[in-house]
Amino acid sequence: MLQGKKPTPVIVAVIDNGTQITHKTLQPYIWTNKGEVENNNKDDDGNGYTDDVHGWSFLGGKGGDINYEADEETREYFALKKKYDTDSSSLAEGEKQRFYAAKTKYLDKDRDRVASAKMADKLYKKKDNIILKALGKRLVGESFEKDLAEFKEFADSLVVYNRINTDSLRRLYVGDNPDSLTERYYGNNHIDVANPAHGTHTAGTVMSVARCADSGRWLKIMPIRAIPNGDERDKDVANAIRYAVDNGAAVINMSFGKYTSPGYAEVAKAIRYAQEKDVLLVHSAGNDAMELADSVMDNYPNARIDSLTLAGNFIQVGATGNNPKKLVAGFSNYGRYSVDIMAPGVNIYATVPVDTFAKYSGTSMAGPVVAGVAAMLRSYYPQLTAVQVKTILMQTATKTTQYADVPGRRKTIAQLWYFCRAGGIVNAAAAIQLAENRHRATL
Repeated sequence: MLQGKKPTPVIVAVIDNGTQITHKTLQPYIWTNKGEVENNNKDDDGNGYTDDVHGWSFLGGKGGDINYEADEETREYFALKKKYDTDSSSLAEGEKQRFYAAKTKYLDKDRDRVASAKMADKLYKKKDNIILKALGKRLVGESFEKDLAEFKEFADSLVVYNRINTDSLRRLYVGDNPDSLTERYYGNNHIDVANPAHGTHTAGTVMSVARCADSGRWLKIMPIRAIPNGDERDKDVANAIRYAVDNGAAVINMSFGKYTSPGYAEVAKAIRYAQEKDVLLVHSAGNDAMELADSVMDNYPNARIDSLTLAGNFIQVGATGNNPKKLVAGFSNYGRYSVDIMAPGVNIYATVPVDTFAKYSGTSMAGPVVAGVAAMLRSYYPQLTAVQVKTILMQTATKTTQYADVPGRRKTIAQLWYFCRAGGIVNAAAAIQLAENRHRATL
C-alpha cells in the first residue's frame, strides 16, 4: 500500500525506565541530537541539557542514578506525616480527613507490596517443584532461575523503598528539589543504566511496527528515562513530555501510570503544550483489570487538561490477547469513555537487554503498537495533525460482534464497544487506506 511513497523522518519519544541504545537491532533507530557534541561536558545546542546526544534521564545526576522510588501514596503520607502525625488534635476536619486518607492508602499499598514479596519468595523457594510439575522432571533452566531471582529482588526492594521517604535519596543522587514541580533543568544523559528491560522492549515494539513500512528507516526513537521502579514523579513526567516536544518528537509513547497524582496540574500543562505543538501522546491504560471511570481522572496521566477540557492529542490504549476466546487481555484496564482503542498486548516479542529478545505482556506493550502505527501515518502522511491521526486510528479500528470476558468480573462478557471508545482493535492497513483516501480527496 505504501510502495513508491517517500516517507518523512519521524521521531518517537519513549518515556520509560531507560533503553539499551547499543542493542544491535535497535541501535540503527536511536535518535541522535545533531546539535550536541558527545561527552564534551557542554550544552552545545543550548537546550539546557548537557551532552544529551541520544536522550535524557530525569532520574540521575552528579550523585548517581535512581532505580527505585516510593509509591505516590507513600510520598504523600510522609509529606503529611511530618506535619500532622505528632499532634492531630488541632487539625481542622478537612485536614484530618486528608491525613488519615493518605495514611490508609499508604498502609493498603504497603500490604500489597508485602504480599507480592511473599509470593515472590514462595515461588523462588519452590522453583524445582514448579518445573517438576510442568515438565515431569527436575530441571531448572538458567533463564527461569534468573527471572525468578530478579522478580524476588524487585518485590523485596519495593517493600523497602515504599517504607522510607525517598526525597532525601532524590536530593543526594539527582540533586534537584523534589518539592519544586516547575524545576526543569536537572538530570543526566544516563539512559542505559540499571536494567532498562521495560523501556528497551517498548522501544523495540515501536520499531517492530515501523519496520512493517519500508524497513522503518524513517523512524528515530528518542529514549527518555523518567520512570523508576515504584511510582514516577509528576515533575519528571511533565519535564519528559516537554523535552520530547522541544527536541522534535511527533509521537510520545508513555507505558506507565499510577492512580494518585498530587502534582498533576503540571503534567496537564505539559500535555497542553504537546497539543499546541501538534504532538501525539500515546498512553497505556494499565494492568489492574479495572474499569476506569468515565471522567478518566482515576488513572494518570490522562487526557484531561482542566475541569472542562480533554486533550485531542491524547490516546489511551487497552490490551487484547492472542486467544480468540480471550479477546480482551485478562489484566487490561478498560472503559467505554476513558480508553480510546485496543491493541495487541499479550506475548509481544521485542528487544530486551542485552542484545536479545523476549515476549512481554501488558498494556505497556499495546501502547507502543499504537505509537508505531501512528508514527507510520505521520511519516507517510505528514500533512495529518496529531488530532487527525488519532481520529483515523479510532475510525478504522477493527470491530467485531464477538463477546469477550470482562477483566476482573467473573462470568461477565461484552462486545468491544464496552471496552473502549473506538469499539475495536487498531488496524494499520485500514488506517493507511483511510489516510490515502483523504489525501487523494485533497488533490
